[in-house]
Amino acid sequence: MLSNDYILGFVEGEGCFSITIGKNICRAPRMNPGKRLNIKNPYLFTVKPSFRITNCEANRAVLDEIKETLGVGNVYVQKNADSRKQNAAHFYTKSFAECLKVRDIFKELSFRTKKGEDFAIWCKCLEIMEKKEHLSKEGLLRICELRDQMNFRKTKNKWNKEEIEKILEEKPIHHTAHFDPDKQELIHNSKVDLSDWLAPRRGNNKPNRFI
Repeated sequence: MLSNDYILGFVEGEGCFSITIGKNICRAPRMNPGKRLNIKNPYLFTVKPSFRITNCEANRAVLDEIKETLGVGNVYVQKNADSRKQNAAHFYTKSFAECLKVRDIFKELSFRTKKGEDFAIWCKCLEIMEKKEHLSKEGLLRICELRDQMNFRKTKNKWNKEEIEKILEEKPIHHTAHFDPDKQELIHNSKVDLSDWLAPRRGNNKPNRFI
């Protein structure tokens, strides 16, 4: 078992706390329209926090020990297309529950680099998600603002705040509406015609699909 301070050293140098925002795509079978009604997550965008430590494959044993010590996550090897270069090994957590455990472990430790600032911002995003506020337009945009302050890089995030805000203004019910599984009706947008919102459309000779 490794000490938390030892693991913190790896995180300071090779760790990454990140927040990914992507479009929520329903992959239910098209031939069964009933399953297209995603009661659990009908929102247009998803927020996924993650934590990762990357090193060369030769040091995978250390990542396995980190996994055992923290009690969360997985380790996998990423093959390098260039045979002259070493493969990379990654320890990562992707589930929200695992990220909460990582937060509870590292919040008791003292960071000495900018990684500590990224961790603090990451924790704020987790707090918003714990309160389910990321399911509202305001909460999602707040997470966008926080995410853009983390892991500085020259390239912009694919879904920046301005782009997401523009989409939500054009299609607000896709994000703000959710369903009452008992009554099978929309909440917060009860005046919206559900049949019209989920109206099938046909194009290019493809089977009926739902918006």
